[in-house]
Amino acid sequence: MRISPFNVVHQKLDANFGDFDGWSLPADFGDINAESKALSESCAVVDLCSFGRIQISGNSAKETINSLFNTEKGRVLSDGWTWAKPVNNDINTLCRIFKLNGCYTLLTQPAHTQSFCQWVESAATNGVSVTDATTKTAMLGLYGPKAFQSMRGVLPFEIDHLDRGDVEKMSFMMMNFTLLRGSWLNAEGLELICPAAAGPVAAGAVAKYRQKHNITPAGMNCLQASIAETKAPL
Repeated sequence: MRISPFNVVHQKLDANFGDFDGWSLPADFGDINAESKALSESCAVVDLCSFGRIQISGNSAKETINSLFNTEKGRVLSDGWTWAKPVNNDINTLCRIFKLNGCYTLLTQPAHTQSFCQWVESAATNGVSVTDATTKTAMLGLYGPKAFQSMRGVLPFEIDHLDRGDVEKMSFMMMNFTLLRGSWLNAEGLELICPAAAGPVAAGAVAKYRQKHNITPAGMNCLQASIAETKAPL
């Protein structure tokens, strides 16, 4: 059973834990109706650590990506993310790809991370590196129509310039954070990826200011139900 880097913060917020794809994660925080309402009407914070983060780099990384995936925008833009669909593969599920500083990162749903990683590795040409960074990093999602507005008062850096689909790397206290504007729900959201060691700091800041900025902790039961209802963009 894998433990989220945000686990200490979850415990302080009285989370009810469950087993989700081999991860011990909050199933809920005691009121799933309030969590669902926040997700659809305001801002909910969700633990995305179990979602895969596969890094693909090297001189032929672009060719590897283009040969394996059809993307929503036709290509992967620098400093941006897009929905993607595997080509000629049994993995019949959407993923997301972003490109930052010349490196591609494949975001997958938890149940498909290993199969995606093995598939890309088998197809990669010489000089292409494929690394599963899921357990080395932490990922937090702020989802809902007011998510961006709520996070303006929490993050220690400026985010107003980020448009939907943008990806940017920022630094704070000698730690690198990657911000994505968007969500697995194909709606408004802000996602944060950081080193696993920085996870408690990131989640702790959100938890500290959650009441002031109307941010509701939400569990996997709520998130999974919302993902199941999301209309596929491809």
